[in-house]
Amino acid sequence: MKNLLKTITEYIDSFARRENINRLAAIIGGEAVILHGIPRTTLDIDILVFCGDKENYISDFGKSLGTFLEQQLRDRFEVKVFEASKDPFDPLRHDLIIITDSEKRFKKLDILIANYEWELEGLKSMPSPHAGSLQAYPKPYLVGMKLMAGGAQDEEDVRNLFFIMSESEKEKAWKLARLIRRDKNLSRILAEGRRTGKSDENGAPPLKLL
Repeated sequence: MKNLLKTITEYIDSFARRENINRLAAIIGGEAVILHGIPRTTLDIDILVFCGDKENYISDFGKSLGTFLEQQLRDRFEVKVFEASKDPFDPLRHDLIIITDSEKRFKKLDILIANYEWELEGLKSMPSPHAGSLQAYPKPYLVGMKLMAGGAQDEEDVRNLFFIMSESEKEKAWKLARLIRRDKNLSRILAEGRRTGKSDENGAPPLKLL
């Protein structure tokens, strides 16, 4: 098993075919930031997955997919399934599947089950979220997820993503920030970027005094 991400993608596709539904999936988290061209390190790989549609959706999808993956991976990997937190202070509240390699040859792989309309919108906006190798989640929607997570590294990722985003991508990111009620957080994050000499609120390089 040379590439765990490729293998898991193939298993997700097999699960979707078995259930006669389409899959939507993308790479998120730090790995997506790297794929967008921003140097950083990450200890795991995160992917966002949704199978079916609002009218044809599997109840307990995370549990069903987790059981299927556990059967396919068997003794080679540990598969744990966590239901979405009922804690209102948990910012993400996704069903989560965690896959770890007992021999530590592969990075930990986290599968988040899409839980919001705007997350599905992000998946559907991609060229090919339903087939082939997984691609990086679009930058504005990645910013939305980072704003919801709210960690120090997430904020750093937001600043760096804004620096490389187009004007239309920035507009979309602001729209999402308002939708998820994180626009004040985004303003603060980008303002802190200005103070450290990174970027202004619109993502432009800071002015330098001669």
